[in-house]
Amino acid sequence: MNARILGAWCLLALALPPPASAAPQLVVPHWRLGQTGTAGPSAIGRAADGVHFLIQTSGDLATASGTVQRRALTLGRDGSIAYGAAPAWDAALVLDSGAARNILTSDASGATFAFTWETLPPATRALLNQPEPNAAADGLGELRTDFLRGARTHELGQPQGQFRQRLSALGDIVNSIPLIVGAPLADIPDSTHAQFRVQFQGRHMTVYTGANDGMLHAFSAATGAELFAYVPAALAARLPALSHPAYIARPYVDASPGAGDAKVGGAWRTVLASGMGMGARGLFALDVTDPARFSQGLRSIWEFTEADDPAMGHVRQAPLIASIGTGTGTGNSVNAAARGYFAVASSGWNNLAPDGGGALFLLSLDKPVSQKWQRGVNFFSIPTKGDSSMLANALSPPALVVASNGSATRAYAGDLHGNLWRFDFATLSAQRLFTARDEGGAPQPIAHAPKVVFAPGGGYLVLFATGKLIEESDLLAPSFTQQSVYAILDAPGARDSAVAVARSQLAVRTLSVGGAGYAISGGRFSYFGPEAKKGWYFDFPNARAAGERAAASPASIEGAIAVASMAPATPKDAAPASRLYVIDALTGFAYDPVSGAMPDASTGQLATFDPSLPLLIVDAGSSRGERDPTGGATATRRVVVLGPQAGTRAAAAATIEVRRRAGRIGWREVSNWHELHQAATGKRP
Repeated sequence: MNARILGAWCLLALALPPPASAAPQLVVPHWRLGQTGTAGPSAIGRAADGVHFLIQTSGDLATASGTVQRRALTLGRDGSIAYGAAPAWDAALVLDSGAARNILTSDASGATFAFTWETLPPATRALLNQPEPNAAADGLGELRTDFLRGARTHELGQPQGQFRQRLSALGDIVNSIPLIVGAPLADIPDSTHAQFRVQFQGRHMTVYTGANDGMLHAFSAATGAELFAYVPAALAARLPALSHPAYIARPYVDASPGAGDAKVGGAWRTVLASGMGMGARGLFALDVTDPARFSQGLRSIWEFTEADDPAMGHVRQAPLIASIGTGTGTGNSVNAAARGYFAVASSGWNNLAPDGGGALFLLSLDKPVSQKWQRGVNFFSIPTKGDSSMLANALSPPALVVASNGSATRAYAGDLHGNLWRFDFATLSAQRLFTARDEGGAPQPIAHAPKVVFAPGGGYLVLFATGKLIEESDLLAPSFTQQSVYAILDAPGARDSAVAVARSQLAVRTLSVGGAGYAISGGRFSYFGPEAKKGWYFDFPNARAAGERAAASPASIEGAIAVASMAPATPKDAAPASRLYVIDALTGFAYDPVSGAMPDASTGQLATFDPSLPLLIVDAGSSRGERDPTGGATATRRVVVLGPQAGTRAAAAATIEVRRRAGRIGWREVSNWHELHQAATGKRP
C-alpha cells in the first residue's frame, strides 16, 4: 500500500475515539491485505436462460471511487474461460447519468423515510449541518444531502463548488462481496412458501453490494440501473466527512450482505441483512422481496448496534438467515415451542465486551419496529470466553447445521485464540469443541467460517484452516508461525466440553514436494472402532518460512473442499504467493480430478489468482453415461474453481470431475453420501 494511503489511515486511526472496552483492539486498515490492484470481490450469476455472468466490483482508494460491472462468462468443456470484450454495463456510469434515485434511511425509532432534506428528521438534519462530529453548524446540510444523493453541481471545479470532487457518485467497494438475488429458491419445506415462490418467480434479478459512500446499493442485474439504496442510521454522524475537500477514503458500508426467505409478521418475505464492516458496529436488515418496489414493502426492518448490546462489534461477513427454535432455560431463553426466523451473525471485530470474549447473535426478524431490543425476547446472545482478556480476540463467521425440516439446530465458529465453538440452539449454549495449536502448543487463530459435512457413523465434520490476515503486522515475518488445515469430528451426542478433541487424536497428513504441488500422504483410518480418529490435519508447508496461511473460508465442492492460502513473503512490490489445495473432506487426501481422493495425489499448486479475493465455484455441467446390465449409469459432474485476479479477469484455478452412480439413493440425499458409503464399507462408490 502506498505511503499516501498508509499515512491517511494513521491520521484516521488517531481521529477515531478510543473504544470503551478494556480488551485490546485489532488495528484493521481500510484495504485488503495482500491485494494486488483495485479489483474488489466478484460473484457468479446465472441468468434465466442458463448463461453465466460475472459481477466484478472495484475500489480505488486514492480517489475514493469504485464501480460494479457485469461481464459475460463462458466456460469451455476443458475448463477454459472466455469473457465478453467489454462489460455489459457499468453501474458508476449508469448512476452518473442523472436518473432519479430512490435512497432511503431510518432513524433511532426504526421509522424508514426518503433520504432527502425535506423528509429527514431534525436530528439527522442537525448532523448533516456539521462538517464533522461536534463541530459548529455551517448551514450546508441541504447541499450536503444533495451531494450524498449524487449531485455534482457543488463539487470543487464547479461554480460555487465547495465539496470534494469525485470521479463518480459511487464510492469505493473494497470488501463487500456482491450478492445476486433472483427468484426465491425451492429449499424451504413449507407449502405456503411454495405459493410465495410462484408469486415472485419473475422477480427482478438484483445485485446488492455495500459501498463506502455510506450506502447499500441494489442494482438491476440486467441493466446496472440502481433500483434503490439504503443509508444505515448508524452512519448518520459520519456522513458529512464524505463531502470534505480533504476527504480520505475510509469504510462505511464495507461488508458483505446475505439474504434468505423468512416469515415476517406471518407472511413470507425475502430479507437482506448486512453489517457495516469497520464503518460502524452492528447490523441492519431490509425487506427486499420486491427490489423494484422497495419503498412499498417493509423497507428497513431494524438496525442493531453496540448500543443494544456491547458485545456487538464490526461485522464484515454476510449474516445468515435461518429458522431457529430456541431453548427452554430462563433469562436468555424462551419457551421451547417458540420458533421464528433470525439473522445470525458473530460479534465480529473489536466489540466492547469487557472480558474480550465474543458472542453469536440471533436477531429476530419478527421484531416490531416500535419494540426496543430486549435480550431473551427479540434477540439472543450466546457468549464465548477468550483465553485471555489481554489478547485481542474475535469470533469468526458461523456455519449452520440445518435439519430436514429446514430449521437450524446448531452452529460452529472459531476465534482468534484458536478455539472452535459449537453453539447449540436448543439450549442456547456454547461448548469448546477443539483448540487449534501447533506442535509446540502455540494457538492458531481461526479467522474464517468453517464448512460442515456429515461424518461417517453420524455427527459432523467441521473443516477449517487457520491463519490471521487482518492487521498490517500479519504481513511481517514475526507473524510467520505454523498454520494448518483441520477436520474435526463432532460425534453424535457429544456435549461435554471437558472432553474436547485433542490434536493427538487426529490423523496426520504429511505434505511433500510432488511435481508442481505437494503430495499428501498418511495412513487410512476409521471414524469409529477401537482405533478411531476424530478427524485429520495437515500443516501448510510454507508457513514458517513464507507466512503461508488461510486466505479465506474453505469452499465446498461435492465431497471435497478448496482451501486458498497466501504467503506474503515475496520480493518487494511483488504479488503475494497463492496456492489452492483441493482436498477430500473425509480423508484429508488430495482430490484427484478424475480418480477422487487417494494417497500421494498432488495439490497445492501455485496459482495466479489474487488471494485477497474469495474463490468462485461454477457448475460447468453434468453428463450421464449409458446404463449397464444392472440398470445403473455413471453420472459425471464438472466443477470449475475460479480464482479472481486483479482487473476484470479470473483464472481457472482447478477443474474437478466427480463421477458417481446415478439414480435415486433415498428420499433425502446429503451432499457427501457417497463418501460416507465408501468410508463405512471400504469400497469405492
